[in-house]
Amino acid sequence: MPMEVGRDVVLSGYREYFKGRTKKVIEVSEPILEVISFGNMAAFRGTGKNIEETLAGDPVTKTYKYMILSEKQPDGSWQMKWDIYNFDADYCYE
Repeated sequence: MPMEVGRDVVLSGYREYFKGRTKKVIEVSEPILEVISFGNMAAFRGTGKNIEETLAGDPVTKTYKYMILSEKQPDGSWQMKWDIYNFDADYCYE
């Protein structure tokens, strides 16, 4: 999957993804394992698990790792700069 760059490109990619979804999401879990802050930047990483149901009613579990970098804004809110993830090796697309 190629890297998506820019707000409009990422938003368009998500719209297409959700428009074509056929699986029902049963559970999403993304616990944070570590947070490191440095000035106006913060990075956190964790693991994730999604359980989805196929059209046939079969459960599919996907596990992955992620890392997010956020930047503190002048108003005190945080804006995500990077969101990087990859599925574990035992997962394959259907």
